[in-house]
Amino acid sequence: MNSDLNNWIIKEQNFDINKNKHYEGAFCQGNGYFSVRASFEEGLQGAGQGDIYERSFKSVTTEIQRNPISKWGTYVPTIMGSHPALNEVIINLPYFMDFSFSIQDEKLDMHQSTIVDYKRELNLKEGTLIREFIWIPKDNSCKIKLKYIRFASMEKKHLFVQRIEAEVLEGKALLSLESGIDGNVTTNGYNHFTEMNTNVISDIITLDCKTDIGNRVMELCNLQSKDINFNIIKDEKKILYKGDKAVSAGENYVFEKRSVILTDRDLEDGDLKERGLNLINAANISYEELYEEHRKVLEKKWGISDVKIEGNDKHQLSMRFSIYHLLRSNNEDDPRMAVCAKGFAGEAYYGRYFWDTEIFLLPFYIYTNPKAARNLLMYRYNTLEGAKENARSYNCNGARYPWQSSLRGDEQCSLWEYADNEVHITADIAYGIWHYFSATKDYDFLINYGAEILIETSRFWRDRVDKNKEGGYDLINIMGPDEYSAMTRNNAFTNRMVKFNLNKAMESLEIIKGKDEEAYKKLWNKLSISKEELELFKEIAEKLPVPMDKENNYILQSEDFEDYADINIQGIWKDKSKPFGFFATQEKLYRSKCLKQADALALTMLFKKEFTLEQITNTYNYYEPITTHDSSLSPVNHAIVASWVDNTEHLDKFTDYALALDFNERLGGAEEGIHIANCGCLWQLIMTGVAGIDTAMNETSLISTKTSLPKGWKKVEFKLIWQGKTYKIEAMENYTRINEI
Repeated sequence: MNSDLNNWIIKEQNFDINKNKHYEGAFCQGNGYFSVRASFEEGLQGAGQGDIYERSFKSVTTEIQRNPISKWGTYVPTIMGSHPALNEVIINLPYFMDFSFSIQDEKLDMHQSTIVDYKRELNLKEGTLIREFIWIPKDNSCKIKLKYIRFASMEKKHLFVQRIEAEVLEGKALLSLESGIDGNVTTNGYNHFTEMNTNVISDIITLDCKTDIGNRVMELCNLQSKDINFNIIKDEKKILYKGDKAVSAGENYVFEKRSVILTDRDLEDGDLKERGLNLINAANISYEELYEEHRKVLEKKWGISDVKIEGNDKHQLSMRFSIYHLLRSNNEDDPRMAVCAKGFAGEAYYGRYFWDTEIFLLPFYIYTNPKAARNLLMYRYNTLEGAKENARSYNCNGARYPWQSSLRGDEQCSLWEYADNEVHITADIAYGIWHYFSATKDYDFLINYGAEILIETSRFWRDRVDKNKEGGYDLINIMGPDEYSAMTRNNAFTNRMVKFNLNKAMESLEIIKGKDEEAYKKLWNKLSISKEELELFKEIAEKLPVPMDKENNYILQSEDFEDYADINIQGIWKDKSKPFGFFATQEKLYRSKCLKQADALALTMLFKKEFTLEQITNTYNYYEPITTHDSSLSPVNHAIVASWVDNTEHLDKFTDYALALDFNERLGGAEEGIHIANCGCLWQLIMTGVAGIDTAMNETSLISTKTSLPKGWKKVEFKLIWQGKTYKIEAMENYTRINEI
């Protein structure tokens, strides 16, 4: 990838079929309401999108995905389907970007046709994807230069705009084109549509479908060109504009396509057909006007979220790449959804929400868009009943948030070791609530929503702990963030987060009592809180251990970690281009001192001030050599902690690795979607690592304690919002300057 325009544009200079799927994910576009993978409008020969096959639930880290060269993706996060093996999954919706040219019997194809001067560019600043090339048909009748421009409107959230420009450079030919909506798509090899109908309304084509859980989706398209008249061809699953034009050298043609997507789960009321027609008619203004209103919305978002890096252009572009995906995947207006683990750029994680939301994504939104941060937490409040049902299924009271959550808030994960044991997510949500409150002082949220979650989750922990013979409490059979240690005793990360959850439940009640006595009484009665219950919360919080190796002064990942077997990681790991998990069985991983990610370091990242610099350094030095970094969350976590302990070699190494994860085409990291948690944590690296600014969880005021620039970086500049005020941050070689603006 190359860059220009002051490091805002990512370029694909040559088409390589083996890298196509990576670019489909990396160049994904969206506006929060919907996202689309960057598949070619005309598709690719041999890359069928309606294949039926069986996908079972397994570890995505080591799973080999289908669709090796191309996978279309059109996703509305609130539209899910029911899969017989995978439970509730996001649905790949009909493909409205369809647009293809043909000459004689040759359909334009990037892999099969003769293509010269190919380039494709994603403009991060303006959210546009531009593709240009010259097509020489096999009959050598002509040369046609084609330019495709498209964007998902940030202003009109249901609208996708395409513009295709054709210039005939040489010769003449009969140019045929087809453009429409293709409903021949499956999701993870499964057909989620029970009904599909196509229709024509004046010059607008429509496709209406019903999903297997009863939701309706409607797509409408309008294709315009002053030079060609179109016929409309339709069948049950596909509807097309079709036209022909005799073209000659020196002629230019422009085609503009507006597409609208809407569903019966939208927040707006009204009949789908009526709403759809109103939406597409509202888009009947000039392309320039549509583009400008879209650009202005993005300009405002970039105004608060941009990070400027001087000294390393590659890192600058990669950082903006990460922020771009954080911006386009978030819907700040719909509290029924969060941001899925692949940033709605692929199906690998089924469109589900993990602990990533509160720990890795939420801080970016807290400090750049508090409204969006609140909305993410409102999703957790709106799925609280599902979390209560989940707790009851484990014979517990309160709320137990699922490891993999979807629309309802009940457990979607089919693998028992994660669903049963990776319970830290429940306390992670409590941490996210308190982080948001600490940074915003949003008392309305705490009083009306946050405190209730804190109490109900604490009730779950009250039942989940076991009382031991000494009168203390243990958490047994626990998987922490390190998923290669599945059944541990007193995992340090989980235990500390549970203690935090319990303490903040009690503190929230005291804050509400001091702020609004009536609200306090109302909450007390609504939840039937008792003093005895709160005393038990306090007792558990005090007696639940966070294990330490006192002799060597570092955090024990779990109380029983030293009982695990040593393992020859380097001897087993034959090919470093693949995760370590490919070479060691799951059973072997579960009994060995081998980490997918170091959750003891994740603990220090969240509770930095609770540990001495020596303890953090010793913890880092002990676990890093036995960490495989098979988790995409691991490298950037290590970069943050490395900046604190003055390990400049690792700061540089892990920063580069994290920035390259989805950005570097050679790694192919974006094939199945964006590692969106890595994007969010990269922003945290800028704040807490590079600029040395502790979060509102650790500091009551905005201060920098240490500046750590990676090698070659001369200056970093960004903005953040802290308790309602906006600040400009400038991190330089030896200090960080903070100014209110």
